[in-house]
Amino acid sequence: MSIEVELLTPNKEDTYEDLLHSCPSSLLYSSIKYRNFLQRILVNSQDYYLLAYDSGCLVGALPSFIKRNSTYGNVLNSLPFYGSNGGIIISPQAAHPEKVKQALIESFYNLAVQESVVVSTLISNPLASDMDFYESHSLYTLRDERIGQLVNLPTDISNQEKITDSLMNLFHQKTRNCVRKAQKSEITIYHSDSLVTLQALVDLHEENISAIGGMPKPFSIFTAIRDTFVYNKDYRIYLAEKDGQIIAGLLVFFYNRTVEYYTPATLASYRIYQPMSLIIYEAMLETAKRGCLYWNWGGTWLTQTGVYNFKSRWGTQDKKYFYYIKEYDNSNYLRQLTSKQILAEYPYFYVLPFHLLKK
Repeated sequence: MSIEVELLTPNKEDTYEDLLHSCPSSLLYSSIKYRNFLQRILVNSQDYYLLAYDSGCLVGALPSFIKRNSTYGNVLNSLPFYGSNGGIIISPQAAHPEKVKQALIESFYNLAVQESVVVSTLISNPLASDMDFYESHSLYTLRDERIGQLVNLPTDISNQEKITDSLMNLFHQKTRNCVRKAQKSEITIYHSDSLVTLQALVDLHEENISAIGGMPKPFSIFTAIRDTFVYNKDYRIYLAEKDGQIIAGLLVFFYNRTVEYYTPATLASYRIYQPMSLIIYEAMLETAKRGCLYWNWGGTWLTQTGVYNFKSRWGTQDKKYFYYIKEYDNSNYLRQLTSKQILAEYPYFYVLPFHLLKK
């Protein structure tokens, strides 16, 4: 028995998507549409989606992108863009899952060598239980930890009251109070795919991120989402309105059985009314009805205590995951760069933890 690894080609895309949907733990970030989105926004980059076959049947995959840089060297991510989870996907029908994983991770590192990569990063999936495999096979020289926080959504969706009770029972008392306060504050929650609401979300996002000294996502990112994904099928933009004004917004994605909490934003002067809490609650209600099993809050840094506590009060389960980073020959040049230089040379790619940079 031998596992054969090939690159994804257009004629294999449907089979690849079938593989993803057969795995309850597969996330949006491995999907073809997300790949197409990344192709729109990543510059001088190329996708390498590794597919593993056993006796002609697709039994595993590992998606990745390479960022080309002739000055400092190429960088390989599985996957790029704000810590998108990548890693190995294994079919539940795989007869030899460990051998499939081994073949895929070896191919990943062989690809890095063939393409003159100076740093590779593999970001594991918090829903997948393969930490032991990565620890023993990922050949990492550095490791960066994140806390994945997920809510198990109600599965008894026979009536609205049951979903409401199940959700409220999950929440901490503080969160229940925030939801009820918003409900009493004459806030209207709805979702819309209009350009006006998209612009409102982007404006709020820019205001929020700039206020904490961060780098907001440009409008082009949101138009790429709009151009790549299908509204209501793949994503929604929820809005909160009060006094005739949009005061909060949230972009969520749907894929397989998981909802991704993607871009939240709130008008600072209206935070006292807790509009985001009501948006999240209403979105959870609706996504449970869609048959989604997980609400994925995304990764939290170990230092983000406030963010962690906010998410945890929604009844989350902690799922640790890691960035497995491997430095190759000629990677020392990267450590001489500043964080600004890294961001400019490798936009949207993970290169090295900034605290390791010498400048």
